[in-house]
This record gives sequence, C-alpha cells and structure tokens, in this order.
Amino acid sequence: MDKENHDFYSLFLSSSVSTIGDGIRTLIIPLVILYITKSTFLFGLIFSAEFLVWIISTGVSGYLIDRTNRVKNLFFSDFIMFFLMLSVSLSYFFAYTYFILFIVLAVIGTSIGETFYNPASFSLLPDIVHKDLDKRNALLSMGINASMIGGYVIAGLGFSSISWGMLLLVDATSFLLSAIIIYIGLRKFGRSEKIEKIHIWKETKETFVFLKTQKMILYTIIFGFLFNFLTSGMAIIIPTIAVENTSIGSISLSVFYICELVGMLLGGSIIIGKRNRKLLTYLLVGSGGEGLVMSIMGLSLFAEGIIVIVMAMILLVNGIFSELLNIPLRVWYQKLVPKDKRAKVINIKDLVLTIPMVIAFPLIGYLLAHYSEWLTIFIFGFSAVIVSIFEFVFLKSISFQSDMELQREA
Repeated sequence: MDKENHDFYSLFLSSSVSTIGDGIRTLIIPLVILYITKSTFLFGLIFSAEFLVWIISTGVSGYLIDRTNRVKNLFFSDFIMFFLMLSVSLSYFFAYTYFILFIVLAVIGTSIGETFYNPASFSLLPDIVHKDLDKRNALLSMGINASMIGGYVIAGLGFSSISWGMLLLVDATSFLLSAIIIYIGLRKFGRSEKIEKIHIWKETKETFVFLKTQKMILYTIIFGFLFNFLTSGMAIIIPTIAVENTSIGSISLSVFYICELVGMLLGGSIIIGKRNRKLLTYLLVGSGGEGLVMSIMGLSLFAEGIIVIVMAMILLVNGIFSELLNIPLRVWYQKLVPKDKRAKVINIKDLVLTIPMVIAFPLIGYLLAHYSEWLTIFIFGFSAVIVSIFEFVFLKSISFQSDMELQREA
C-alpha cells in the first residue's frame, strides 16, 4: 500500500471506529433525556445549549487547527472525549443522582471536541489525497455512515436490555481506539506538520477578504443559514415521533436513523459513480429534496399502525438527498480554500449554520408541544424547498457572471 492510501485508510479507519460510539451516543442521549425529563421543550433547550457552546468553541478552534499540528488535534480530541464519556459511564453506576447532569456535560463536551476533530479531518484530507477527492470524500462518508448504523443497532437493541452506563462505555472505548489508530497510522505524516504563530486579527481579516472574493462560498453560507433554521428541527422531530407515536421508542428511533444512513450510503455510491454532474445540480436536488422530505414527514403522523414503516421510507430518501448535497459541497470547499484557511473557513460556515439551530431547537420543541405537529413540520419543510429554489437561481446567476468574466479575461 502506497503512503497516500496508507494515510487515507488510517483516517478512514479512525473515523469509522469512533463513529460506532457516535451512533450509540446520538441515539441513547436523546432517549435518556426524553425518558427522564418527559419534556420536548427541555430536550430542545439542552441541545440548544450544546450548540451555543459549540458556537463559542468553533470561533477559536479554526485558528489553532490551521496553525498547529492537525494530526495531534485529531489525537487529543479523541483522547479527551474518551475520558469525558468514561466519566459519564461511571456516573451511571456510582453517582446516578447526577447522571442527567453528566449527560448534559457530555453533550456540551463532545460538541467542543468535535469543533477540533471535524475541521482537522476536513483540512487534512486534501493534503493526504491528491486525486479523486470527491470519491475519497464519498468513501470516507460511507464508512462513517456504515459505522453509525452499527452504533444505532447496538443502541437500539441494547437500550432496554443493557444498562445505559455500559452502552456509553462502548462509546468511550471507540474514542480510545480511534486515538490509537491516529497515533499509529498518521504519526509519520504528523511529523511534517508545521507549527506557525497565530495572528488572530490579521488572519481574521484575511479570511473574510477571501470569503468576499469567493462569492459562491459566501452565498452558500448565507442561504445555508436560512435552510438550517428551517430543517434543523428534524433533530427534535424524529426522536419525538419515535417516543410519542410508537410503542417502542428506542427500537423505532434506531430503525429511523439506520434507514437514513442506508440512504446516505446510497447517496455516496451515486457520487462515486457520477458522470460530470454539476455541483449546482446536486445543490438543488439535495437541498430541495431535504425540504420536501421534511414537509412530507408531518403527514406520517396520520399513518397509524404503519408509522414506523412510513417514517423509515421517508428518512431513507432523506439520507440520499443529504449526501447528494453535502459531499459535493465538502469537496468544493476543500478545493477552493487554501490550506492555511481551510479550518477557519469551514468553522465560519459551521458557526453561521449552527446559530439558527440554537433558536430552532427549543422553538420546534415548543411548537410540537403546543400546536399541530403535522402542520408545524409541513410549514418548515415547505419553506425550506422555497429557500432551496431561490438559492439555486441566485448561485446560477453568480456562476454565469463568473464564467462570462473569465471568458472576457481570456
């Protein structure tokens, strides 16, 4: 195996292993909160607090990642999250009175860890892979989604039969194994990583100047803000439907998430086998499709007796649309943004796209508790479709103007 493949598969294996634990945590923690508190509003408030802390953390992490050793960022992020989830697991057995408090700390702590791990991985990939970047991104995403399915299966089947503490211990172990894989597989590449002095004010100005010159990226961020406000509520809607509208909430939620991930695997396979499709086409199909799926999701509440089947089919389709949107956009950012700005730009994007979630999570939780569930979901989903169409038309116009300018310069 050549060095490029060795480095890529080390990153691939590390991400896949840690994602098994992510799948367990993603399913277990919402269920624990809903079962213990019995409140969708509190559920939304806790996740709003998570993203509020994430916003603060992401404002700092991009500078560190762009100027420090990205391999070490990956390693220490995993290692710290291992200790965090280990403490949550132990609290279940030895301090159950404070278990929900440890859960909240875990939600916040892993959110901070991901503000270092995810941008570091995003920034590192183009430097260890020099060809077929779109296909390598698709493979990485498919590996992560397949591992997430494994985590959901473990959590869904084990929620009622295995102690929550043991399931969260598996999550902690996955972080430890991921850190070990990074250390063994990427330490040679890490030696070539240069550490540079951080100039926060200067780098901030340079990054925003860069964004002003890259209007296509800038406007995907602006429209992404609106789109995320309208669609991020699915993170609250899906667990709520599983718990309140099905007889076995943990199994139902596991099925929902697994079907969405199967759809993501299908979406990734489409990217791998694509033939000269334009990014803007994927943007319209992916974002418009996600909005359409959300609007239909509300109607599933009327499918009494078969709601699990209907939701599973809806989420499978949503998974396909999600990957058709996110993988090409990821490649686009990696190709257009220079190495010394990648983490900052992706963090600015993620920061802007996360802000509406802080508002949307408790808002959706409140609306679901006090107003018509299906109408609330439909309005948000249909509005997302409208935003997607406007975004496509706007970006198409900018792309046409850019092409014309290049022709005149030629």
